[in-house]
Amino acid sequence: MSVAALREALTRLLPPARVLHDPASLRRYQADWSWAAVAAQAAGAPQGQPDLVVRPHDVDEVAAVVRAAAQHGVPLVPWGAGSGVQGASVPVRGGLVLDLGALTRVREIDEQAMTASIEAGLVCDTFEQTLNARGLTFPHYPASSWLGTIGGYISTRGSGVMSTRYGKIEDLVLSLEAVLPDGSLVQTLAVPRHACGPDLAGLFIGAEGTLGVVTAATVRIKPLPQTRRFRALAFPDLAVGLEAGRRMMLDGLRPPVLRLYDAAAAAHSLSRVVGVALEGPTAVLVFEGRPELADVEAALAVEHAVACGGRELDEGIAEEWWNHRFDFYHPPHYPTLPAMWGTIDVVATYDRILPTYAALQEALVPRFAAHHLRLTTHLSHWYDWGTMLYARFLIPRAPEDPAEAMRLNAQVWQVGIEAALQCGAVINDHHGVGLKLAPFLRRQYGSAYPLLTTLKRALDPQGLMNPGKWPG
Repeated sequence: MSVAALREALTRLLPPARVLHDPASLRRYQADWSWAAVAAQAAGAPQGQPDLVVRPHDVDEVAAVVRAAAQHGVPLVPWGAGSGVQGASVPVRGGLVLDLGALTRVREIDEQAMTASIEAGLVCDTFEQTLNARGLTFPHYPASSWLGTIGGYISTRGSGVMSTRYGKIEDLVLSLEAVLPDGSLVQTLAVPRHACGPDLAGLFIGAEGTLGVVTAATVRIKPLPQTRRFRALAFPDLAVGLEAGRRMMLDGLRPPVLRLYDAAAAAHSLSRVVGVALEGPTAVLVFEGRPELADVEAALAVEHAVACGGRELDEGIAEEWWNHRFDFYHPPHYPTLPAMWGTIDVVATYDRILPTYAALQEALVPRFAAHHLRLTTHLSHWYDWGTMLYARFLIPRAPEDPAEAMRLNAQVWQVGIEAALQCGAVINDHHGVGLKLAPFLRRQYGSAYPLLTTLKRALDPQGLMNPGKWPG
């Protein structure tokens, strides 16, 4: 590996001002939003730091930079906005960070096909504003939409609050443009539904830059909805709420938002945001589209909930949630140091969800009671076959010794993930793998794991693309 030689080569490819190597610039790329990365940086011992940062302006420059890194044997980490929470963009082996933040063009909006071709560095909110001006929307509303990029969502298989109707990012992507580890450019087939062999776009969706660099995508767009309807529901226990949600899904109802909070989450986080004291499991639902269809869906959803033993609350609770849906992810609702936090989001079929929920509660809360660990959970992305648990843990004050704090954080994750795996859950729904979950992938995939490593070696024989992540 010759970083100095690569730097010299890059300054011939790009204006020198876009090849960064000063300490202040490099520090900006030490951490994403994962607790471990944030805490390590704050302690003065970051998990990683690049040797160089490059900001290309178009796909040809991306290809040239990737090719140069491969020729010089230098590790390369793609960077969108650094808003991930699993450590996927932390440059643990130094090398080159490829900042895609300047690839922001909307190449095309096709209002007949209802698709848009957009570049990977485009911020989700910026794209949404462009579409809204034309009466359109991209129905992917993640908590990080004000900052996160399209490429980041694709690379982590991200999701948004509207996913129960419109799907996760992989359901919204038709095709991809990507640069392979050797610098060659590929374009996948124009549509995801075909019988021309495997869907190659799926190689890059969720791969976190380990198999190549996503530079652009063609995505589905929709007309802005004519109306929205809001409903709030209370349940005597989580099992009743889960069964009501399952029946809604099996009946063909597709509320964009179906968010079921357990008693702890309803009392602690939901109540604070909506300004209403809530006791017991609570669900907020949003329906949209033509008024007559939204009304029918809302009525049928309430009918299912009541039949299961739930009751309807003031719909203003759900509307208040919608208006403040991103407040959960900013202070004072979102924790900051010296607290310790993390989200163990797992996904499973309906028969495994309640056992997994119980296992997480039993494994984490008593074991870490001395650290005052609190676990709040909601179920926010629903499918015909199952749903997911968004189990957020909070320790109000981490140990002052950084090494001790890191050990405690690793223990919480180890215990939580082991509990989920023992129940047959899949260990992540929409945040990705990164540094945090890479150690668990071999067990998660089992006999299929060698396929991942074979694929990685075939596309990235030098192991330079986002090293230290999956597959380990």
